Amino acid sequence: MPELLSKRYRDQLVTWIGRPCHFQLLYKISRDGCSAPTFHQKCDGQGATVTVLYNTNNTIYGGYLSQSWNSNYAYINDPNAFLFRLQYNGSSNPLKFQVKNAGYAGYGQSDYGPTFGGHDIFTFSGTVSPSGKAFSLNGGFSLGQSYNLNGQNVDTIANNSLQVTDLEVYKVIDGPGQTVPDLDKPWREHDGWTNETMQALKESLLDYKPMTETSVAAANILLIGQIGAGKSSFFNSVNSIFRGKITSKACSGSFEHSVTTMYRQYKVKDFSKGKFLNFRLCDTRGFEEEFALDAQEISFILDGNIPDRYQFNPLVPFTPDTSGYIKDPNLKDKIHCVAFVIDGSTVDVMSDKVQKRMKDLQVRMNHRGLPQVVFLTKLDKICPDVNDDVKNTFTSTAVCDAVEKVAEIMGLPRAHVLPVKNYESETKLKTTVDILLMQALQRCLDFADDYMDEQLDKMAAEGKNVRTKD
Repeated sequence: MPELLSKRYRDQLVTWIGRPCHFQLLYKISRDGCSAPTFHQKCDGQGATVTVLYNTNNTIYGGYLSQSWNSNYAYINDPNAFLFRLQYNGSSNPLKFQVKNAGYAGYGQSDYGPTFGGHDIFTFSGTVSPSGKAFSLNGGFSLGQSYNLNGQNVDTIANNSLQVTDLEVYKVIDGPGQTVPDLDKPWREHDGWTNETMQALKESLLDYKPMTETSVAAANILLIGQIGAGKSSFFNSVNSIFRGKITSKACSGSFEHSVTTMYRQYKVKDFSKGKFLNFRLCDTRGFEEEFALDAQEISFILDGNIPDRYQFNPLVPFTPDTSGYIKDPNLKDKIHCVAFVIDGSTVDVMSDKVQKRMKDLQVRMNHRGLPQVVFLTKLDKICPDVNDDVKNTFTSTAVCDAVEKVAEIMGLPRAHVLPVKNYESETKLKTTVDILLMQALQRCLDFADDYMDEQLDKMAAEGKNVRTKD
């Protein structure tokens, strides 16, 4: 698994350590297991180390020891030790907390994980099994015992939370190291972030037409996912690109319940050329922790039975007797590609219930041979480097790790998980954001063409008329 510690935070730690150095990953609980014996096996006697905790509140904190960890049931004397906070609730906010009682800088015990002070940060004891995608560490905090908190407290440093998505221990090696691997080579090939790349993608989408043999006027891409993940925002963002300014045609936002109350087949118009593009982004209700989408309604959407602008009614499910029901849908009415929209910043804490609902939906899609992708949103919350500059998307180990986790959850190839950045707080279009959005859209259209081609072959084999009605 990739290392989570970004270059930005590595550089900050080097500054605090006060000498040229680099880091080598020794121990990672999501890879090696959350086990005290394993921690000591990998980390004892290794010299200076940095321990980093990533909690489920998007806060990153930990500690540095210039002396080795041991299993001697004894305190570790280290006048150079310090605790730190790198990120708080998703925002970069580095703070250093120097040791004030050097004789109690750390504690080495065979059945304890990394333990700083007496015990300012006691990470865990024994073995801790993961709960879903997180670890509920069984240690505790007594911050301020051995370290100077500079007016901070356990809440402002660590959210008073030992619920973590990961814990890493790095060996500190003197001397400058090689460039951090994730910055040396992108984890996914990319055409670049130039205006030329953006314009080429835009022209490709403007020129797109479904396969002529189908007589399908527009490819239908269904957006589906949890509330607040960014389904409607994705359409608004794509619409903004071709409108030439930030727009908000589809209702979107962060609410307790889905803001999408009807089935919509949104068309995208390029205002510079005055024409509609040959694809539609189909939006439906987001699903919630305690609300399951009606499976039969989803089937009707996939098969093209539900008309545009159908108003959902939780008390009266859609049936063949509902007004507007499309009895004999053609290929033009069906969904041609499905995009699951997933908030990348919550992947680690996605509930088993939500995962099961998505898998149940996939069964219906797989039965129809529908291609599926994932739009991985909220990249700026996944990685501070991406928050600073979207160009860091494909060099970020945090984004790479989120892609791998989602691919595993969904049972899809990693290449089908597409990082995107929706327009949310921006007031002007950005080339880098446009590129990510259009690349994801282009991938969907490629898959939609593959699906339509397969349907043509299937209908030809069955001796059916493959042409559809306009």
